[in-house]
Amino acid sequence: MGITPNGFVATDHPAAGRVAKMKTRHGDVKMFAWKNTTWDGTNTDAALPKLDARTTGMVAGTKVATNAGWASVETISEGQQVLTFDGGLQTVIAVTRHSLMADTHDISSWPLSVPAGALGNRADMTILPHQSVMIQSDAAEDMTGDPFALIPGASLAGFRGISQERPSEWVDVIQLHFAQDEIVFANIGALFLCRAQVDLMSDAPATSYDVLSIEVAEDLIDCLMFEDDARAPSFAQTSAPKFSA
Repeated sequence: MGITPNGFVATDHPAAGRVAKMKTRHGDVKMFAWKNTTWDGTNTDAALPKLDARTTGMVAGTKVATNAGWASVETISEGQQVLTFDGGLQTVIAVTRHSLMADTHDISSWPLSVPAGALGNRADMTILPHQSVMIQSDAAEDMTGDPFALIPGASLAGFRGISQERPSEWVDVIQLHFAQDEIVFANIGALFLCRAQVDLMSDAPATSYDVLSIEVAEDLIDCLMFEDDARAPSFAQTSAPKFSA
């Protein structure tokens, strides 16, 4: 039977026997334990990741959907319109640019290399560890009640070939700002969160989107990795057809 429509591994699936033994990297949630309604890992407000401006934003060369088609993020300027996930076309009100050289001794600051297809992206791309990325999955819905979840880029390390790599040169980083937080389309299929330009004199909330804590995001990614493994063809389970005499 394999994976059932609601995300469970069927009992006759070769992966089913491993479910009880598999745990996430934090050791507190077994694979598929998000189905247990007693697990409170959906609490995101108390443990939002601390965003680091140096490791947040889009790397130069990332393609963003605009009203005129796909454009490299470094060519976008104030006043241009960018296609957003929830708000349609929105006007860029500010652009922040800086260069980043990651700490060679601190792997947590290294950018992540994302192979084509890993996040719906049509081509290889680079993301920063604190850049929030939106993913869609049944596991996310089971954990949070919403199939769409925003996770820190760093939590993706090890997922579908994504790896952190020490940059050999300075990385140009661009942050697009809108009147409010927006999620933009990048490299055809990926989705990135762009924070609003913060007005220190305003009483408006700093964000309209919740980002999962790094721990909860890593547990979610562990679940997705297990799902990927469970869905993979198992040649060991394939037997020759039997014919009756």
